[in-house]
Amino acid sequence: MAIVFNGTTLNWYTHTIVKDGTTVSSPSDPGTVMFGTTKVFGLDGTYEKSLYSNSLAPDSQNLENAISTLNGLVGTAFHSGSTTQGPGTDTTWTGYLAEGYRVVSSDGTFTGTASPGTSVYFYEGKTVTGVNTSHNGGTTYEIFRDNGV
Repeated sequence: MAIVFNGTTLNWYTHTIVKDGTTVSSPSDPGTVMFGTTKVFGLDGTYEKSLYSNSLAPDSQNLENAISTLNGLVGTAFHSGSTTQGPGTDTTWTGYLAEGYRVVSSDGTFTGTASPGTSVYFYEGKTVTGVNTSHNGGTTYEIFRDNGV
């Protein structure tokens, strides 16, 4: 069941629910809204909506080419994000994954939390490659959003 208002289905990642002046659920702090014993709004723990996928490889430009897309996910999938770029060597993009989002990689799965979020490090360069781990092989990753109720 979902909440429909004026013909629009409300969803957890774009709408805010306020009751008696108190925010019950918002995109940055998803809460659960119940109608009796039925959950009608919030997260459901399934992550099927893919927002972005990519791969990292030693000595490639994959991460550098992805930085604008990753930065574009700040404010939705990530609470914040920043880049550290070494002089001609390694690049790291650090994001703080928000609640309701998940990064699935060949290096592990990382689930977002309330602010400040779950730290996720994307490494690529001469000496490091990986997601939240450092190795010298390729890796793939995909960012998902919770389906929600």
